[in-house]
Amino acid sequence: MLKTSHLLIVIQVLFFSFAVSVKAQTTPLELKIDKAARLAIYYLNAGLPDSVYNQAGDHFKHNISAPMWNSAYRQLSGFLPFSKVIFISSKDSINKYKLVGKTALTYYVSLDKQNKLNNFSFVPYTEEVKPSAMTETERKTDTLAKKILSFINGKQADSIYLFAGESFKNQIDAQKWKGIAENGLFPLTPLPEATFVGSENGVNKYKMLPYQFIIGLDDKGKFNALALQPYKESAVKTAKVATDNELKSKLDSAVDKVVSAYIQTNGNVGLSAGVYCDGKEHFYNYGETQVGNKQVPTLHTIYDIGSITKTFTSTLLAIAVQQGKVSLATTIVKFLPDSVALNSALKGITFEQLANHTSGLPRLPDNLGASVKDVKQPYANYDVNEMFSYIKHCKITSPPGTKYAYSNFGAGLLAVLLERIYHKDYQELIKQYITGPLRLTETGFLVNNLNTIAQGYNEQNLPVPPWKFLAMEGAGALKSSAFDLLAYSKLQLLIPGQSLNPALKLTHQVTFNDGTNIVGLGWHYLADDKNVLQHSGGTGGYRSMICIDPQKQLTVVVLTNNATTGDSLGIELLKALKAMK
Repeated sequence: MLKTSHLLIVIQVLFFSFAVSVKAQTTPLELKIDKAARLAIYYLNAGLPDSVYNQAGDHFKHNISAPMWNSAYRQLSGFLPFSKVIFISSKDSINKYKLVGKTALTYYVSLDKQNKLNNFSFVPYTEEVKPSAMTETERKTDTLAKKILSFINGKQADSIYLFAGESFKNQIDAQKWKGIAENGLFPLTPLPEATFVGSENGVNKYKMLPYQFIIGLDDKGKFNALALQPYKESAVKTAKVATDNELKSKLDSAVDKVVSAYIQTNGNVGLSAGVYCDGKEHFYNYGETQVGNKQVPTLHTIYDIGSITKTFTSTLLAIAVQQGKVSLATTIVKFLPDSVALNSALKGITFEQLANHTSGLPRLPDNLGASVKDVKQPYANYDVNEMFSYIKHCKITSPPGTKYAYSNFGAGLLAVLLERIYHKDYQELIKQYITGPLRLTETGFLVNNLNTIAQGYNEQNLPVPPWKFLAMEGAGALKSSAFDLLAYSKLQLLIPGQSLNPALKLTHQVTFNDGTNIVGLGWHYLADDKNVLQHSGGTGGYRSMICIDPQKQLTVVVLTNNATTGDSLGIELLKALKAMK
């Protein structure tokens, strides 16, 4: 769910492994940066994180608060001391080093105009493949790959499309590409450094943790394949992963074919899936609830479900509409504090636009970083006062209702406004109107039986806790099980006699469609299968997906306890089951 460049800087500090060099600094700027870089490492080795922070410039401090830096240092301290600082190269006024210690790390440093630390980050090391080790085709593809990545970082959608081949253009026209680039690629910039890791069938693959970049060329030197995806190790586990799938039916085999490819890949820990088809529920569990404990998850194992929470928040909004407490066209200023409502930028934003991500509000507020005290809990301390402080002076990125831009902040604000409408807190509203009446006893914000929670793992396969929330609860705070989420997914089929049907039907109605993004209230439709409602979720150590095809009366739920590709797996599983039917 969370992707912010300022948090990424600190998150990068937490783990990682490195590069080498034999080059010497030559320019006055390189030498100046080198002096600051080595002094910072001296302070780290001496256990003086505050001294490092005192070296930091205003930009660094604006994005990373002192408590946040101290939290990062505590986790970095496990890699100290560093015995060598080896200069590798300099590019765009950023020095690159190899740090030698318990674990080798790549270290990037730059200075601001006041000669204070500006860029100060540590990233995973992968040995770079020298151009001479590439084939002629790989080198040709590599040249274009670097150019395309430069255009992505420069947010130049049209320039990228100029290098697209005919087969790519036949699938994705210029307008659709622009939407994909602006909504899917550009929010992730600046991208990490790309390291070539190999090619297959003429397609180059690059490691850019936490992503991988894929590009292939046609016979005219234009790209016919282009993708930025979560990084996925290609190494396969040698031992067969444990599962409760008995492989007795055609459905069992179809599920196993899709899930095995995922769970047998190194780095993927555990998975629980639920399928509703032909009027029956089916549950499948694979892997472990914790690395090494040999305990296969069950249908009652609890996971963070992240942004799937947004569909619950939008359902609350639909219930409020049905009860006449608010309309979708009501502007949000009506329920904001008077001092906040004075911000003219907010006057055109409606409740509908908060729910369908067209409000013009950003993905995340720029004052979130200052509230972070623990990088493993990025939302835990962001409260309503900080939320209102931000929107009191914020500017929107586009006129309300005109452009889709996924916003965690908008969903969090929607939940806070519903609290003000009902004069009850968000957790109480969820229980009163959704989880209570539907008897979703394994869905909530705090789980009492800790033994049922799957341990989460981040992209570096390190254990991380479920996320905690304050003001941003409506964006991603819920935890649930495959059992409960499958019951929730069945509700979306609008089976006659359900009391929530009118509200659920309202959440399914398309409120925005630009050809690429088709959105109801909270729910999104697959662009290539407009019959399918879906929503994914992700937190620091979990991924989730829920897909519903009302036409085929088919639903799929996938929950994983590692932050890799569990969400895309849900769509793959749905497509496989639809093909089977």
